Formats: sequence, structure tokens, C-alpha cells
Amino acid sequence: MKIKRLPEDFIVEELTRFASNGGAYALYKLTKRSIGTPEVVDEVARRWKIPRHRISYGGLKDKHAVAIQFLTVQNGPRRNLTQSGFELAYLAQSGRPFTPHEISGNRFQIVLRDMSDSALAYALAALPEVRTSGLPNYFDDQRFGSVGMSGEFIARPWCAGDYERALWLALADPHPDDRPDERRQKEILREHWGKWPACKAALDRSHRRSIVTYLADKPPDRPDYRGQPRLVHPVGARGEHKYRFVARY
Repeated sequence: MKIKRLPEDFIVEELTRFASNGGAYALYKLTKRSIGTPEVVDEVARRWKIPRHRISYGGLKDKHAVAIQFLTVQNGPRRNLTQSGFELAYLAQSGRPFTPHEISGNRFQIVLRDMSDSALAYALAALPEVRTSGLPNYFDDQRFGSVGMSGEFIARPWCAGDYERALWLALADPHPDDRPDERRQKEILREHWGKWPACKAALDRSHRRSIVTYLADKPPDRPDYRGQPRLVHPVGARGEHKYRFVARY
């Protein structure tokens, strides 16, 4: 048996009941073919000349497939975008970003090729049960525990050398499970990102403030996002912060 010989052999469509009742976030439907979600986001940010952190999506859909999913852009343009490998269709405005928690499910269309007679018979016999009960989710939502509302994993920009983005995700990316005090500290970071003396003055004493203090001491035109603030190791349980940063002098 062979699967995913062609991108059209694996079609996944994101399902959501996301509210679009007006607000600062432009909601789009993304249809992509043979391209990863992060690559699409990079291209959207480049074409529309907007900071990448203003783009938020729910999940990383398969690259070798045809995928339909949703994303939001804070203060994004109310128009479509067509590019090689993907189409972005403007839908409406919303009062919050689209996150993994907005996904109610995924609908799949899968083509199975070159099946043996016995495999085909087994699959056909199983269809009524799948139609009634669905398929088990062997991953559950724990794999998204360290992902904030941006939908990005810290490791990706870190490995790509985008240390500022990795630091932003670790320190400022909002998470639905943030406590009120945590939420406010992240809001301060997002509001003052790059204006480190002002950010330092507004933050409470914490590991975040230690890192901002280090950045505030650097020349404004030569910030050191890779240097002293270092990712030490993952910590915490699901729903808590997954990484600890320290500032070394």
C-alpha cells in the first residue's frame, strides 16, 4: 500500500467555530500545497511587510499535502494574497488571534494506492466503525503545551538563527493558561519590545527583567539576542512555561 504519492492524496481541512464578530485581527483561510505553514507565514510577513509575531495560526499542517487552515493577522490588510504554493483568502475581523485552542477538529481525505485485496477488504469492513466512532487521537493536546498563541515552537527560530524571535516566543508569547500577573508581564514585553530601558522600568523583578536588564545595557544598534540570555532546559508540566532563561554577565 502507498500513501501520499501526490499532494492531493492527502487533504486536511481545519475545522473551527472561531468567532468573527469584528475586532483588530483579520481572519484568513489559507489553502496551501507542498509548503509548510511556517514557510507560508514567513512569505506573508515578507510580502505584506509586517512583523511576524502579528501572525497567529492554530497548527503546523503537513507540508506534503493539500491543507486548508486559518490564521489571523493583527491589523492585517483586508485583502487576499495569492503566491506560488498557497492562497490566502480574507474572511472577516475578530477580536482575538487564532490559536491551537480554536481548532475543533480536522477533516481528512486520504488516497490509498496499490492496496492488496486483503488490505482493501479489511479497510472496507472498518469504515462503518470509523464513521460511527472516529479514529483515536494518539497525540492528544499535550504536544501543544509549550506553544503559545503564535502557534510556533521555540526550537525552530533558534535552529534557524533567529535568536530574537526565539527569545520573544519564550518571554512574550501569550498563552491561554497564563495567570493574570503573567499575562500583564508579557503584555509589557510586547508593548515595549526593543525599547529595553523602558521595558526594564515597567517589568516586575523576574527572570524576564534580568534578561531585559542585560539587553538594556547593550548599544541600541547592536542587541545581543544570542549572547548572555541562554536557554537552559525545559521545565514545568503541561500548561506551564516550558523553558527557563537566565542572564549571565
